[in-house]
Amino acid sequence: MPNFTLQIDLEPFEALDQLALLARQDYNLGGSGDWFGEFRRGLHGVYARLYGVQRRYSEVHAWLPRVRTPSETEYHLASVMFQMDSALECLTFALNAIGWVVLPADFRDITDVNALRLIGPRDIIGDPTSTPPTPPLQSGYEKVFPETQLGWQNQAQLIARIRDLHDVSKHRQTIYVGGKFITGDPPDGFFEALGFPAESDRKYYLLRPMAEIILQTDPKSPMAERTSNPGQQSELLEDLVPSFAALIDATGKFALGDAQSNVPLKEKRLQR
Repeated sequence: MPNFTLQIDLEPFEALDQLALLARQDYNLGGSGDWFGEFRRGLHGVYARLYGVQRRYSEVHAWLPRVRTPSETEYHLASVMFQMDSALECLTFALNAIGWVVLPADFRDITDVNALRLIGPRDIIGDPTSTPPTPPLQSGYEKVFPETQLGWQNQAQLIARIRDLHDVSKHRQTIYVGGKFITGDPPDGFFEALGFPAESDRKYYLLRPMAEIILQTDPKSPMAERTSNPGQQSELLEDLVPSFAALIDATGKFALGDAQSNVPLKEKRLQR
């Protein structure tokens, strides 16, 4: 049976949190605008969203007491898309807070409620599809988080895909178009734990978890303009989510390295 447990490395983010705590001290950058509070709450938002991705991704593929329907699959899908998109939003919010205390003029002002509303991944990668195209906040991210920005720009298509699927699942319609069930038998004792005797009709098709979930190819296009793709060309959730996890892993390493190189510290260790 395939393993749908999603592993995400949080150690670089924990090290970034410790670096930010050091930067917050009065003998370093201080606490202007409570930037550290904004950073840490953003980072904790990331942790919560990543937990949500891991849990919902596992549950939609797990043997659980359920009556399997397309609506139940879509429920998990919509949650996974929210968690992934929101993780990127929270991560941008956290990085913006660090960037602001280093170069206030080159990042969104965390003391301005209107500026706070504008913080998002497009600050890092821009939006070439908007009219006119929106550039990234190059003056800030190029100086403080250059490797992070480059990593996200290289994955701009993945980020845009996640955001589009979340937007459609949130505001418009379903994004689940089909898939495959897991084959084989459930874990020993599964049906007995549900109170089904060994000789009963267990209706596997109602309880089987998903093995592959096919996503809409062009979810924002009108239905009349969509083209059907052969199944082997359709994108699977099982490809998208691991790609997201790889992006998060790389981002943690990039963001930590950028902060170590570009956040100025007079004192390199916490003073007791």
